Amino acid sequence: MRVAIDTNVLISAIIKPGNRIGLIMVRLRKGDYVLLYSEELINELTEVLARPKLRKYGLNDETINAFIGSILAKGEAVRLLTVVDVCRDPDDNLLLSLALDGKADYIVSGDKDLLDLIEFEEIPIMTPSDFLAVFE
Repeated sequence: MRVAIDTNVLISAIIKPGNRIGLIMVRLRKGDYVLLYSEELINELTEVLARPKLRKYGLNDETINAFIGSILAKGEAVRLLTVVDVCRDPDDNLLLSLALDGKADYIVSGDKDLLDLIEFEEIPIMTPSDFLAVFE
């Protein structure tokens, strides 16, 4: 199973690893799915995690590096070739490009703009909870 996961979900997973959304990373580490990532997604994730306001959640450089390292080790890099322009928020098009170019089975996001699409090019767009329900 190949999955494109939005940055907002990954950030929630690192901020609250003991929460249900943290199970997304547990499933990745167990090899239950392949996380698709692009250089652009990793850059965005790294930039957001470096923001001082996220340090209040107990994040430090070691935790952030280990988190990104697990994505790089367990995920699959995808080179973005497809230009997509369908979202109200242009920044969300990156995830849709990743899903197309990576031949994703699912797109996981907490972003209403993406969730409102329901699917993109026959790829279901679902919440983290709905994605975790796939394993139950």
